[in-house]
Amino acid sequence: MASVDPNFQSRVRVGGVFTIFTFGGFPITFCQQVSHTSPQPVGGGMSAIQPMDEPYPIEIITPAAAGPGQIVLNLFELFGSGGTASKVWDRLGLTLGAKNGPFGSETPENQSTNFKLTGPNNGGIFMGAVDIVDIFIRQAQASPSKTAITKIIRPLGASGPAGSPITPYTEEYHGCVITGVQDGEQIAVGTMEVLKQLTINYRYTTRNGNPSLAFAIRDNPL
Repeated sequence: MASVDPNFQSRVRVGGVFTIFTFGGFPITFCQQVSHTSPQPVGGGMSAIQPMDEPYPIEIITPAAAGPGQIVLNLFELFGSGGTASKVWDRLGLTLGAKNGPFGSETPENQSTNFKLTGPNNGGIFMGAVDIVDIFIRQAQASPSKTAITKIIRPLGASGPAGSPITPYTEEYHGCVITGVQDGEQIAVGTMEVLKQLTINYRYTTRNGNPSLAFAIRDNPL
């Protein structure tokens, strides 16, 4: 087998365990897919300035403002425990496996039979919520940090992600609000997994904690 160059660093970003999403500071566990739609410009996005006597636009103007972004989570529904059903929103912001195996490893904390909806180390803000109305009320009562989502990207080095010489970087999503829940189901004989979908909208993003220049322009006194 060929030796590995100790200076090798992967240039191409890959998904899987190299990209981690957290909710309220804890990994979003048992997530099959995350779909992110970035904020788009408000209005039509751009306007072309073209006088009647010009064959082409003389200027293209854009707004310095964007609408909300959107994150859609497809989550595996787990078996409950202690005679209590499990909903996918129960474990958002939950310390499920956070101590020894936060990313789905085969530790007792991540086994469905050990998934506890109650306990001294658990306490997601949506735990036990009955429906979407209950979710709306609870998130309105929660502090923004409890619903904040962060994307952590861990570049790959020769020794793997744990020993990578490349520093991870983050994108933070602020003002996150759950705006939709698809909790219905259609189960057939051939169905193996049961997936539920949560839609989350957010106000704006930061990169490694750095905000957009838009805030400096907005807050700069005349």
